[in-house]
Amino acid sequence: MTFQVELSRRAEADIKGAYAYIRKHGPADPSAWKAGLEEKLTCLETFPEACGLAPENEFVKAEIRQALYGPFRIVFTIREQIVFVLTVRHAARLSMQRDDLDKIN
Repeated sequence: MTFQVELSRRAEADIKGAYAYIRKHGPADPSAWKAGLEEKLTCLETFPEACGLAPENEFVKAEIRQALYGPFRIVFTIREQIVFVLTVRHAARLSMQRDDLDKIN
């Protein structure tokens, strides 16, 4: 079964923000970082269920999973044939809270 990966507006903003931060502060090449992230997102098209549950899972009825990409967590849920990416956040940041999850579209 193949899934389609979709990004929330928040996830798109997270990616842009991380790219800008890496571009300004390094040390990684921001283009290489983004290409690697896109490759990781493409991997979610097959077997997203193999990814572990995210800490955010305790707040909602739907399963919230995470995939790791370097020091970043790709937090997503599966909606039928769609892997819906809620956020892409640095792992050092606190987990999202119920209010944060309610705001994602």
